[in-house]
Amino acid sequence: MQHKLTKYVHFNNNKSRLRSSMIKAESHPIIKKIIMTMDQDTAIILPEYVSAYLELPEQLGLPKPELSRLTGVDLNALSDRSTPFSLNEILSMIKVIMDALNMPYAGLAVGQQMRLTCHGMAGVSAMAQRTYAECLQAAASLCEKAFPPFSMEYFETKNTVGLRIIEVLSLHPFSHFFAESITVNFKNILQFLLGKEYQPEYVGFPYPPPAYENIYERYFNCKIKFNTDHTEFVVSKKLAQKELLLANQGIARMAEEDFLKSIPPINLNYLPKKLRLVLIQSVGAFPSLECAARKLGMSGRTLRRQLNSMGTNFQNELDLLRREFAISYLTKSDKCITEIALMLGFCDSSAFSKAFKKWTGESPREFKKQYGQQYKAQYDAIIPSELKFLESF
Repeated sequence: MQHKLTKYVHFNNNKSRLRSSMIKAESHPIIKKIIMTMDQDTAIILPEYVSAYLELPEQLGLPKPELSRLTGVDLNALSDRSTPFSLNEILSMIKVIMDALNMPYAGLAVGQQMRLTCHGMAGVSAMAQRTYAECLQAAASLCEKAFPPFSMEYFETKNTVGLRIIEVLSLHPFSHFFAESITVNFKNILQFLLGKEYQPEYVGFPYPPPAYENIYERYFNCKIKFNTDHTEFVVSKKLAQKELLLANQGIARMAEEDFLKSIPPINLNYLPKKLRLVLIQSVGAFPSLECAARKLGMSGRTLRRQLNSMGTNFQNELDLLRREFAISYLTKSDKCITEIALMLGFCDSSAFSKAFKKWTGESPREFKKQYGQQYKAQYDAIIPSELKFLESF
């Protein structure tokens, strides 16, 4: 196995430090609370993605039976499996893979191995669109249903078009792994559809440059931006207008229909995810239940009833997000407690302090003093994208 790893190991001086930081941070009691929130046990991740994530580890000597033993996740007959995996299962696998391979940049390497087929019929529908711009639009619409932790937005500027990939269900502490793998995968799909000579205009990542920053250049022959609001994959408008050789509207339509029939119903209309996106986009002025319901196209009564049927409620979802935001501000910014309180919708610092102590067992001041610098040092390279989004305000 060590011999096989040699050709992938470009990162030497800092890898032990980064890996150690990841493990320490994950075991932090406050961080554990965040990791376990937001539907971590709901089965929503399609088996095709799991197969794609395991291809590289298997090539490097980490077989499925061993991975099953280490994670407790059943990976037998994966090619025939139709039942989705939960986020807890996925994150457990990623942790074992990164620990076993000692490869902090595993997301880049895994993304290089992933093919268009890992997206199932959603990928087929996307590649059969008329132009590359329409391919990106199809990806935004369909791929987020295949991988619900991400919400994808297609956007255009004067000279570019692209996808904005927003983390709406926490992939902490491996957000960077998923951002890396999907952007490398999208770059490879671009070249599969249009030719090896084509490159993105730029790719953006919602965290500071990691210690292995130089390795990004091995996978992207384009401008690389860090500290963006969200993960972004952007191409020139001229490139986006190119017609695809595989274009076939009949195939695109049938593939989309087959895809929508094959995925779990919860992936099609997952309400907590949609509500979380509304709340993230309203940072600084969180909406009331009635206002959020209108944005979701339903009445407040319907939103309340549907959330209750899922074992949650509006206040719980809002507090989960507020807690994550509060921890992010306290550990990664110089904002005062009163300012943070107002930004999170509390009437004063006293109300915020009371709520924060209920969430964590400590006052904001105690938490910032005890964990601020420690947390910042451990997570400079591993920041959930939805939290990084807040730091721009």
